[in-house]
Amino acid sequence: GTAVKDLASPDRVLIGGNITLEGVAAANVLVDIYANWVPRERILTTNLWSSELSKLVANAMLAQRVSSVNSISMLCEKTGADVAEVSRAIGKDSRIGPKFLNASIGFGGSCFQKD
Repeated sequence: GTAVKDLASPDRVLIGGNITLEGVAAANVLVDIYANWVPRERILTTNLWSSELSKLVANAMLAQRVSSVNSISMLCEKTGADVAEVSRAIGKDSRIGPKFLNASIGFGGSCFQKD
């Protein structure tokens, strides 16, 4: 898998905690630990519920993206278009990007099932 690579070079680290003196202190301890290998600008701190909701929303958006590509795949089958070519073309749009544009059976990833 990619667990070691993901830990060593994350897109971001999201730390949620209670907005109390103890909660902020605990979050800051975690920030200091992660800052040993993650640039501080990639470490985000939020309140507990913002952190939880951010995780769920990120996974929902990824699932929607996979679902959209699967729908596009069905449209390609009906029209004779090649879904790989369509995915490559739309992935070149900087607003969209190339990730998660492969048509597949269902969803994947370690968190989709539980989230």
